[in-house]
Amino acid sequence: MSTFSFRLILALCLGLLLLAATGLANEIGPRRMVLPSESLAKEAYLTVARGNWVAALSYEYEILEDAVYYNEETRNTEHSFTLNTSLALDITYGLSENITFNAIIPYRYIYNTSRVDSALVAGTPGVFFDSRRGSQGLGDVILMTYLKLNVGQTLYFGDHYTPEGNDGYDDYIKESPGMYAGRRQGAVLAAAFGVRLPTGATDAVDADGNRLPDDLQLGTGTMDPIVGLLYHHRYYRLGWGLSALYRLSSQENIYHYEWGGEFVGAAYLAFRLNKNLEWVAQFNGVALGRDKLNGLPFTNRGGKVAYFTPSLIYVGSKMVTLQASAEIPIYRNLNESQLSSDYIINLRTSFLFD
Repeated sequence: MSTFSFRLILALCLGLLLLAATGLANEIGPRRMVLPSESLAKEAYLTVARGNWVAALSYEYEILEDAVYYNEETRNTEHSFTLNTSLALDITYGLSENITFNAIIPYRYIYNTSRVDSALVAGTPGVFFDSRRGSQGLGDVILMTYLKLNVGQTLYFGDHYTPEGNDGYDDYIKESPGMYAGRRQGAVLAAAFGVRLPTGATDAVDADGNRLPDDLQLGTGTMDPIVGLLYHHRYYRLGWGLSALYRLSSQENIYHYEWGGEFVGAAYLAFRLNKNLEWVAQFNGVALGRDKLNGLPFTNRGGKVAYFTPSLIYVGSKMVTLQASAEIPIYRNLNESQLSSDYIINLRTSFLFD
């Protein structure tokens, strides 16, 4: 064996050992339930009057290019990044004074691009190879029911604040029965029950006809139950709330892949700046259990991420609201090596139909 051949084989072995030690970054980091986290979305779920509809359209943008090994950033050896966006139709209906139904229908766009330099392995100047793979289309639909546990005065979603004096927040009650538009409201506590349906495709393939990894598929391929609690309180210009939702993973899909369980929690404080603008400061996070393949734990899957999420909400009228927010990670502890993002942008608009 020549000296050059021996050095080439040694370089390949060292390269493989290095990749094995650090772990190849997962194509996409922790994937969350498609549930809006802003305060106005939660308020709509809990305070839609009987017989009324709220239709919302939300857009989420995320680009994952930071390779994170547990809780530290590391070298992105594959020069890889993933564009993960979704456009979701969110419909809420007030069945009664204490029960609302909600459906979230997402259209997802998820593509991973990698750039590999042969010099990284062989130790000699080489050629860059670009690969792009992913899928777009209908994702997993989420159906939810919110059951209000306490009964009391409710400021219904979309009700006007009528200006009197300088601040526009004097108390009054509209003549319509049961419709309160004052600035005080008692606490609203609700239980959440739902399911994530396997409506997203799981058979997307790359240019060579090979099935893509599950984290680049549109759906999960399983039907998973969701349970949780939501709390919301509005008092004068202040609003605050808590929420906790858990998706139970109890089965594997037809490709023997089982997604880990998922917990999503949030706490927020809102302040109404004036009649039309509201500022929200929120802390929210996601914790994902490790996925499994053929019953065995899967590497580079699962972990915990906490975000600080500032939001600005514009309340234009009884019919229309607009809101924008940015989720900024303040804590990341992922399992092995995964791609993560520096921020997630959320835009949302909603309309009330009564």
